[in-house]
Amino acid sequence: MSHPKTEGFRFLEHTSDVIIEAWGPTLETAFVHTAEAFYETMLNVRTVEAIFEEQVKVQGHDEKELLYNWLEVLLLKFEIERMVYSRFHINPISDKTSILSLQAKIKGEKYAPQKHGAKVEIKGITYHLMRIDKQQSGTTVQILLDL
Repeated sequence: MSHPKTEGFRFLEHTSDVIIEAWGPTLETAFVHTAEAFYETMLNVRTVEAIFEEQVKVQGHDEKELLYNWLEVLLLKFEIERMVYSRFHINPISDKTSILSLQAKIKGEKYAPQKHGAKVEIKGITYHLMRIDKQQSGTTVQILLDL
């Protein structure tokens, strides 16, 4: 699949949910753009200032579970702590054991509807239609968000 830029994200058509397709030269950059699109689904991510920095660690038995858990932790931070993020740095994903491990620095601030806007509410992350396509030219991920 060819993309207009070497990395980024776009929204694909779906009846009632949102499908994110994100890509980049590495799995980590594709995951970063997936997180950006995740927040863009809910609000105007460009208005989120990188005021607070946090460390996040998620694990998965495979890359799909890792992607699911990455977005799930971001959704929980929004739902429980009302935090939103706009800057993501993912360290190289570790596969030293049978479990994949993702460590990231995420930067953002408390959600303020008047500042960040409000689009749609994400109810959950799904495995439905999820795919991760790794090529020599880069990685593309696709994930459906339940609205």
